This record gives sequence, structure tokens and C-alpha cells, in this order.
Amino acid sequence: MKKSARIIISNKMVKRAVKTHSGDAVCRRCHAVYFDKHWHTDPKLYAEFKVHHGAMEILCGECRQIQQKDGYGGEVILKNVAIADKPELIQEIKNIGDRAFRRDPEDQIIKIEDKGKSIRVTTTENQLALSIGKQISASHKGGKLDIKLSKEDKLVRVVWVSK
Repeated sequence: MKKSARIIISNKMVKRAVKTHSGDAVCRRCHAVYFDKHWHTDPKLYAEFKVHHGAMEILCGECRQIQQKDGYGGEVILKNVAIADKPELIQEIKNIGDRAFRRDPEDQIIKIEDKGKSIRVTTTENQLALSIGKQISASHKGGKLDIKLSKEDKLVRVVWVSK
């Protein structure tokens, strides 16, 4: 039932987007579509704009940030991770990132680094880093979560230590 509701919303978005297609763009890396003053993620929108409307192909702000290695908004560090748990944790991080991206294309994982007994994740947005840390902490009981916010800029460092 959710899937059909999603298709209806998607069809409404496509119809609205087609009516107001001046100045629209598509991101060639993540396939997000810019219209109505916002970035949207929907495969139907991407196909419609790219094929039928000749929307300008660009890199969205987040993809440009990733490509130029121009800083990050959040960092998650998972420490004392058992080697057997790494694949599961990395997949969980990817799933959280995918869900966040579908909700808002500005929320993206920049990089996941396997560093021996730890995993380092950088994100484009600080809220995504917080979400990853909190969801990992909730799903893997017994660890300690530490959140450090920066006062100068909106960076966040989330550290989860496994026991």
C-alpha cells in the first residue's frame, strides 16, 4: 500500500515539475532533480527532466563538495569494532545514508573508511552524522556514544565506542 501511495506522490511531482520546468537542472552524479527551488530524488523525475525537457546537467552542491573534497559537515567514528561486526556496521551505515538521501539529496555520505579496529564516516550534513551515530548506538547495545558539536561552524563529531 505504501508503494502505491509513493507512486501517486511521484506522479503529482512529475506533473507539477513539468508545468514549471524553466531553469531546472539534474545532477549528473546523484541524479537529483532541481525544480521548484529544491533538490528532489525521484527516478521518474530524473528521467522526465533529462529525456523530455533537456534539463541542464550539473553537479548539485553536495556532489560538488564531495568531488572537490571541500570539507564535510559531520564525522562519525566507530571505535573498538570487532572484525566480524564490520560488514554489518558498514552496511547499516550505507542503509542509513541511502534513506537520508532519498528524503533529502543534500544528506550524503562522503566516505566510509575502514581503519583497522575503527570505522570513520564523513557526511555532507551534520544531522546525518548525528543520525548515523544514534541509530548505530540504538541497534548495537553496550557501546558509548559521545557527540561533540563545534561552536564556530556547524561541524559535528560523533564517536561510538563498542564494548
